[in-house]
Amino acid sequence: MRILRLLLFVAALACVAVPLSSARTRDLPGDVTLEAQGPGGTQYDYDNGGLDCVPEPNSVFPIGQTGVDCNADGTPEFTVTVVDTTPPVVTPPTDVAVETQDPAGRSVPYSDGTAQDIVDGALAAPCDRPASFPVGQTTVTCSATDSHTNLGSATFTVTVTLVDNTPPVVTVPSDISVDTENPAGTQVSFDASANDNLDGAIAANCDHASGATFPIGPTVVTCGAQDSHGNPATSKQFTITVNLVDHTAPVFSNIPAAIRREADSAAGPIVNHVKPLAVDGLAGPIPVVNCAPASATRFPLGATTVNCDATDAHGNVGQASFTVTIVDTTPPVLIVPGDTAVYAVTEAGAPASSKGIAAFLNTASARDSVDPAPRLTNTAPSFFAVGTTTVLWDAVDASGNHTTETATLTVLPFTGTPQELPPPPDRIPPDDVGSLAAAPGANSVRLNWTRPKAADFDHVVVTRSATDSSAEPQVVYQGAATSFADTSVQNGVEYRYVVVAYDHAGNRSVGVAVVAVPQTSSLLSPKGGGHVKKSVTFRWRGVTGTKYYNLQLFRGGERVLAAGTAVKVLSAWPVRTTFVLKRRWKYAGKRYTLARGLYTWYVWPGIGLRSAGEYGPLIGSSTFQVVG
Repeated sequence: MRILRLLLFVAALACVAVPLSSARTRDLPGDVTLEAQGPGGTQYDYDNGGLDCVPEPNSVFPIGQTGVDCNADGTPEFTVTVVDTTPPVVTPPTDVAVETQDPAGRSVPYSDGTAQDIVDGALAAPCDRPASFPVGQTTVTCSATDSHTNLGSATFTVTVTLVDNTPPVVTVPSDISVDTENPAGTQVSFDASANDNLDGAIAANCDHASGATFPIGPTVVTCGAQDSHGNPATSKQFTITVNLVDHTAPVFSNIPAAIRREADSAAGPIVNHVKPLAVDGLAGPIPVVNCAPASATRFPLGATTVNCDATDAHGNVGQASFTVTIVDTTPPVLIVPGDTAVYAVTEAGAPASSKGIAAFLNTASARDSVDPAPRLTNTAPSFFAVGTTTVLWDAVDASGNHTTETATLTVLPFTGTPQELPPPPDRIPPDDVGSLAAAPGANSVRLNWTRPKAADFDHVVVTRSATDSSAEPQVVYQGAATSFADTSVQNGVEYRYVVVAYDHAGNRSVGVAVVAVPQTSSLLSPKGGGHVKKSVTFRWRGVTGTKYYNLQLFRGGERVLAAGTAVKVLSAWPVRTTFVLKRRWKYAGKRYTLARGLYTWYVWPGIGLRSAGEYGPLIGSSTFQVVG
């Protein structure tokens, strides 16, 4: 019982010993988090339960954590945490509205926004700044971040309005002049257009439609346009003039078929081609036909288009063309060493780099009339065993033509003291003949050349082939002369001659080529370059099947005709192969006299009825001089 009473007494003393302040501490607030209300933090009024607390109630607590001590024992009873989570308030610029005539938009200037933060105060608020704004409304954002990384933003709008005050621009062609043989006029097409800065290409409206029939004389055409915003263009004008003239160009016939020739040098061969026949509907055949490249000039490897044109008396130009193709099908001339023997430098044989073998291999060469440096290869091994080895050489030119030749090299057994061996056979070819020239005549061609300089020159072989034939070339001469007259040829056919030189050992040169066309004059009188007085009697060789001829006479030589300044003084259609021109005559409404000076005449055969206006190839042309 005593023990029970003692415990009750102790408990009572304990209850009496609890201080009043401990009881009040239970009334204090707990830890609290507050939002900052200004740069200094925030004011906080709390119930201190009658205690002396530091900081006291209604104090301004700074941003961060502050402990409140109410027992003066250095240990806070609760903690006040002040934070800044409030973003700055951003004020953007006022909305911007601008105009542009560029459908792609434009750049727009504006200032940045402003910002105010409850803690940091005034802050910068930069705005987005694209390089260009499109047409329409664009939202721009201005932003500011305070020192506690709170981001505030606001927007404003930039409105770009597309306006169009620019009229379209009309483009019209330069004045047009056309010729017609129809007195009612002719259709004329033209291109007129308009372009607007916004609409782009738009239609131009002309008071005369393209493709309409325009009368003889000048017609003023006016064109205008209007864009989609109603802006009218300044109208523009041009003039279409229709001239009633001979507008028919000469018509070509007897156009050469495609020509194919073998090259004889890197520059190409000389090619002779016949000019096509140009006929005007009013005046008949035209004597001057210009072709480029001209006949008897060099043509390069490959295909070349020959363009020919002829102009009638009214300036109308007719055109024709054909192709000349130069090919290289001639393989290179391959010179290989003569069969050779050398001594081995070891018991097994000798390497290809040894002196005797290297000299053997390096003796080979190749020459080509077109390719200055044919590619040369061989099958020589790097080491030649004792015995006989056949080496094959291959020469190929730039056109892919191949030539192969072989030679043998015999490696004699190693002796230590080699004996002198006989030299290999001569394989050095002679040089080509020089100054090769061909002089064509009537059913004949005479060739002349100079001898090669090689001391062992023996003879030449001359081959002939018609350039338009695929037949194999024919040997027409073999000997040591420096000229040859070929009388087994036909007039009007182009022949190709190749002259190859050979030495006593049978080695041949590359060869040189020349072409020639034997001809005979079909104009009998007056003779070319001849002199006449008072009157002229024209005579020529007839063409089988011809019913009539066209004879034309020009005052001036062939150079004057080529320059286009010669005067045509006669065009006649005799049915016989003769025509007599008196001292005075009338042509095309004018009277002419056979005055002193140069004259050039031409004759063509007529085919069928004269009204058909069809003619055969030119029989010939010649120049004479009136001296009386």
